[in-house]
Amino acid sequence: MPKTHSSFFRMLSAQRRVRILRLLREHRDPTVDDLATELKVGVPTVSRQLQLLRMNDLVTYRQDGQTRHYELNEKEIGERVALFLQEMGITLPTL
Repeated sequence: MPKTHSSFFRMLSAQRRVRILRLLREHRDPTVDDLATELKVGVPTVSRQLQLLRMNDLVTYRQDGQTRHYELNEKEIGERVALFLQEMGITLPTL
């Protein structure tokens, strides 16, 4: 899938995907079952959202037998935000 600003922000436009990203930031290597339990939704729903996030390189996973442990791809997200800001000519103040 091409890495465009619109595809990146489309991934962030769905509240459930943002909640998944937040959970991945807060929890170490959760499984799809862990995320579904936290979100109080079905496993197929979470699996579909994770698939979209993986296709956009925002999420990675580690295979452990038949179980996948998911992880936030912080580097990719940071690079995509930085590129967008750079192309918009926006410089963030240093803290």
